Amino acid sequence: MLSFLQSFSHKQEMKESRDEMLVGEIVTVMSDSGYPTIGFWAEGDFQRIRFKAVDDPLLYSVTITLDRKTGGDFVSGAIFGDKATLKIICEIKNYLADPDDLLHMYKTDLQNMFKIPLLGGIKLDHQLNSVLATTTKIVEIKDMILKGEEGRQKLKGLIFSTIEQLKEKLVPYKKK
Repeated sequence: MLSFLQSFSHKQEMKESRDEMLVGEIVTVMSDSGYPTIGFWAEGDFQRIRFKAVDDPLLYSVTITLDRKTGGDFVSGAIFGDKATLKIICEIKNYLADPDDLLHMYKTDLQNMFKIPLLGGIKLDHQLNSVLATTTKIVEIKDMILKGEEGRQKLKGLIFSTIEQLKEKLVPYKKK
């Protein structure tokens, strides 16, 4: 009986640690692609990692947030699977701010009222010296961990195709 309970406990711990495994895969994919990690934030089922876009002429940084939505308990895991959201934020820096920039800021703020990043929409956010583009993807965690190179390539494809989509939206806002 004790052996059975320990086995059950181990399986539950494995389910709960899948998001940490996915964070490790994200860090590996990004660092192998030339994006060093410059920040970590974590609490509960929520992890955020910020990467410096070293050789990218447009981007300053990329932030990826993993938020596990299901799988923590037996019932939700059985019904919905092991789903998580990946929120990807690309940032450009413009070190000079002029009055015309304020007009663009208000314009994009109004447009953002009707966009829902969770449904695939890209949201633009102006800050004083930064412009951020954000979108959210829903992923199945088990498809990207413990799969070796196949899972890593799938994750890399998802991340970098999303980064390219976000970069397209940011190009008009980058100052020379």
